[in-house]
Amino acid sequence: MQEFNIPSPQNQPKIWTIIWVFLVYTGLSLIFQVVSILWDALAGNDFLSMSVSWHSELLGLAAMLLTLIIAKFQNIQFFKWTKISWKGFVFAAVVMGIAIALSSLIDYLGQSYTSYTTTQNEMLLDDVYKNASWLLSFLSIVIIAPFVEEIIFRGFLMQQLFRNRLWLGWIVSSLLFCAAHVPTDWVSFLLYLIPGIALGGILYKTKRLELTIFAHFLNNFIAFIWP
Repeated sequence: MQEFNIPSPQNQPKIWTIIWVFLVYTGLSLIFQVVSILWDALAGNDFLSMSVSWHSELLGLAAMLLTLIIAKFQNIQFFKWTKISWKGFVFAAVVMGIAIALSSLIDYLGQSYTSYTTTQNEMLLDDVYKNASWLLSFLSIVIIAPFVEEIIFRGFLMQQLFRNRLWLGWIVSSLLFCAAHVPTDWVSFLLYLIPGIALGGILYKTKRLELTIFAHFLNNFIAFIWP
């Protein structure tokens, strides 16, 4: 099994370093969100609506990119920057494909035998993106969201905070990933837990955050073109 490409033990970032860098990301995200609201207000847009916009998405991405730069100077390494074999991509795609198939089955059973119709998260996304262009929706849902979410849940949480207990990080990151999507019943709980487990499993096996991002891209792309 591959090992994480992290500094030698004496140069590894301390847990508190990882935490404060993540708090920096949280702070930057809040600041940029305020900037986005002010942008809309000055432009005469409805800044109280939750509609997505180009500047809100790009500012959100900028917060994560700035955090990655800060993390690099603190010896927090998320990526190996080495070639990934085709087998790694196939493995990630197969695992994600199985997760998508299971989720589709649960969705079907939920709609057929319970009062479930769709998840609260999907309804919120429909409302947020109803006035957005196809390109903006694609960029936000298929590209930016997987990139940012994987760095948060599989990067900061599983890969860094739980680097010495990866199995525990797998469990915690899967549950928090599910909770972040606000499940409201057992069907939506399983629909978000299953991909969380799959993505954690990819990182656990391959030790490559790049592959979890790829798998998350794949999952969101399929959901985007086949709602």
